Amino acid sequence: MNNRTLHFMRGRLSFVLLFMISSSYSQISYSTYHQKNNTSKLHFNPVLFVADSITKHIDIQSFALETNLNFRYSDLIQKGTGNLADSIVLDFNRFRKALGNKNYLDISGEVLLVQFGFVRTANEYKVDNEIKIQRSSYFGFGIRQRVTGGLSFDKNYVELLTQGNAPFYDQDFSTGHARINSSVYSELGATYAREIDDKLWAGLRLKYLLGGLNITTNKFALSLRGIESDNTLEIGAEADIRVSGPIEFTLDTYDLIDDISIGSPDQIFSTDNPGYAVDLGLVYTVSPKLVLSAAVTDIGEIRWKNDVKQLTLETTYRYTGADFSDSIDDQADNYKSPEDVLDELKEDIKNEFSFQLTEDSYTEKLPYTISMGAEFRLLKNLDFGAMYAHYASPYYKRDTYAFSANLGIRNALSLSPTMMFVGGDTVWACAAAFRFGPLQFHMAINDFGGIATPADAQGIGIQMGMSYIFPFSYIK
Repeated sequence: MNNRTLHFMRGRLSFVLLFMISSSYSQISYSTYHQKNNTSKLHFNPVLFVADSITKHIDIQSFALETNLNFRYSDLIQKGTGNLADSIVLDFNRFRKALGNKNYLDISGEVLLVQFGFVRTANEYKVDNEIKIQRSSYFGFGIRQRVTGGLSFDKNYVELLTQGNAPFYDQDFSTGHARINSSVYSELGATYAREIDDKLWAGLRLKYLLGGLNITTNKFALSLRGIESDNTLEIGAEADIRVSGPIEFTLDTYDLIDDISIGSPDQIFSTDNPGYAVDLGLVYTVSPKLVLSAAVTDIGEIRWKNDVKQLTLETTYRYTGADFSDSIDDQADNYKSPEDVLDELKEDIKNEFSFQLTEDSYTEKLPYTISMGAEFRLLKNLDFGAMYAHYASPYYKRDTYAFSANLGIRNALSLSPTMMFVGGDTVWACAAAFRFGPLQFHMAINDFGGIATPADAQGIGIQMGMSYIFPFSYIK
């Protein structure tokens, strides 16, 4: 293996590692949605504090990390048998059969640097001898470091890689587009919520975003069509890769990607890519026992203009094979050596599949979430919750249903065991919080089964943090 090949492989490996780090999206555990007195649930809805006794809070140093995928690791990675009994093997046939037509993978994370808020309670005042009521309102502010995005791909990609094109030679075959949409950015959010009447609260959170890194593939597909009458294979290729951040592409003399390198990671915290987002939330108290909520979060976009690279490719190539008819008689005037024929074929292919590299800015919309919840209060400190969340990235969607039992013990302890349905799978999770004076520690864990058997995991996640909550008096 020559030095150029090694350099090429190192560049690809660096790119893959960066993608695995950055292809995550921020996701607070759904088991906290109805948890008592845990302010991290404001991530889902800026008004979810309404059902709690909190009037002031400061949240510091919390983080969330989670994976989501629609297949299991064990579908691909298996323990070997026979001579490979002590090895780990890749089972591509099993993996291919386990996939759906559309597939996705997320590796998620978020860091909350600080978040605080307070409720201004309702009061009465007199104007011209008339009693007026100033209703309660909420003001909040937060700073987060967030990562959003993921990978989606069609099953046909794996079909082609594992079986080749022979089963599809007489068909118009397309891999479909492999989509990457991943961003690292900082978020500064300001929240205002107001009590509209005795039953309804409405809230708005405005976010100013500072983009640091983005990797997007709007197009990445391969198509094959066999023309049997001409003994020709028609190959179509499309690619539209956009990057903003410390990733550099080097093209060779044929405009093929020769090297991918990563610069200083400090650029990830750039403030030169501005964006915005909006969260809207409602909480409606139907009765003292039933509370409904709904929200839409992360409606917005980021304008990527700093250190931008765009690679595009769109071509259709008709492959008829190499013609060796002039390579038989080396004494003929038109003789071509077999090596020259193959070199001409390689030159032809390289010229057809060249990339264009530009540096134009672009805009990417954020993945958004629509959530709805219902909370039924059975006892003073015990209720049952149900929620639905629809997550939509530009390239794939995911629906989650969650059902929880939410227990509070004298405001010192709260537990929320939760059963979630993601796709056709059931995931068990739990959120817990412990209070010592005004200081509260909270955590949540997703997919207990996946933690016990990591190879079968589909939604492992952990969330931890701490808050100062006031006045938060003990309930007797």
